[in-house]
Amino acid sequence: MRKQFLNWKSLSALLAMAFVISIYSQTSKWEEELNGSDGSQKKKYLNIAQAKPSTENWEADLENDLKEQEEKDRGMSGSRGVTSPVQTGNQINRSAQNLMMDVSAAIDLVGAWDRNKPRGTGDRIDNKLDVRTAEFGFTGAVDQWLRANFLAAAHGENGQYFFEVHEANVQFPFLPFNTSLKVGQMFMDIGRLNKIHSHDRPFTMTPIVHEKFFGWESAMDTGAEFSILLPWKFITQELVFGATNGMKWGHAHSAGQPKNNPMAYAHLKHFYYFGNNWGTQFGFSGVRYEPTQNRRNERFLYGMDAVLRWNRSNLRELMFMTEAWYQQEFFPEVADPVTFEQSRAPTRNQWGYYLFIDYKFHQLWSGGVRFDYFTDKSLVGSNGRSVDNAIEAQSLQVTFHSSEFGKIRGSIERRFIMDYSKTDFQEVREIRFYAQAVAILGSHPAHSY
Repeated sequence: MRKQFLNWKSLSALLAMAFVISIYSQTSKWEEELNGSDGSQKKKYLNIAQAKPSTENWEADLENDLKEQEEKDRGMSGSRGVTSPVQTGNQINRSAQNLMMDVSAAIDLVGAWDRNKPRGTGDRIDNKLDVRTAEFGFTGAVDQWLRANFLAAAHGENGQYFFEVHEANVQFPFLPFNTSLKVGQMFMDIGRLNKIHSHDRPFTMTPIVHEKFFGWESAMDTGAEFSILLPWKFITQELVFGATNGMKWGHAHSAGQPKNNPMAYAHLKHFYYFGNNWGTQFGFSGVRYEPTQNRRNERFLYGMDAVLRWNRSNLRELMFMTEAWYQQEFFPEVADPVTFEQSRAPTRNQWGYYLFIDYKFHQLWSGGVRFDYFTDKSLVGSNGRSVDNAIEAQSLQVTFHSSEFGKIRGSIERRFIMDYSKTDFQEVREIRFYAQAVAILGSHPAHSY
């Protein structure tokens, strides 16, 4: 048995030795070329490795490179690097860059119920679950000068779905002196909520004052918006000026009516960081708008918006948010056909505000409360005198944040409507229940602070 074991051991050693000898005996092609029979090839490689560059050669190469670069610059003259006929080595393919845009889709499901709806106002209360909006969009850099944004949405109204373009604009974000310019259709930069789409808002239903002045969604129009970041260091300030066609206001399904003058607005925003994860942003807005074509009414809106946040690593968050708006509408003088006397209708004054507090007590859960108020100070009764009127609402909500791309929210609202210009239902109390689910697909643009 021992003799058999020794035989196997000897055989294994012989095989291993034969394998080593065969590997060692095989000379690769590059070794043969390097060594050569007389060593000349080896000396050739060594000479190349140890050779010093010739002064005349590198100067000539540099001169040729400079001439070649000058020829390429002449070919790119006047093209601003966007559509140059000459493709440089470090120039990326524009077609490939345009494919690197952000694509997103958002689904906003809302269910609403009010058992007293037949005798209430019934504002967007259909007592059913519905797809409020289904939105998709594309945003990204066109080239080194331009960014583009396209957002379209379909939403339901009275059992029908309407498709419309929300935003289609281009932006020049890198203009001199910290300025930028946006041109196209857009949600106007006024107030706090108007630039935030309905599915991104921290509550389900639009505040009453916003719905009365701008509509349930946002005021959008086609025009230009210029912004400048002011150079102070102690506080961050941005001033926005805008001018649009003024043909429509709020949510609309048509191009609107041509107006005598465009709509103009301005928004001054401030941001300040207190420290310890506390920060605030507040601003002031002003809008001039002509609501009709023939009578040349003028509306002036003055607004204040503010938000105060505290955040600790997305585990805890506290937010205070508010907006207040005051609107004046002036009417033109009208001549009496009999006496030819000029008279003017009284100015219409309306104002309102909302206060919202939301506390994220868990990484996935938050709770909020909101108070709404709105009144029309120019409302008169049958005797021509001013009457008391107001709409008040108190809301409670709980939100489950599955991630930054999804949430489920439930809320309850108590609404009190007082209007003494009516002969019946002068005081109406409503209890409304809302359920909301939001899902975002793709790369969603960053939210506002």
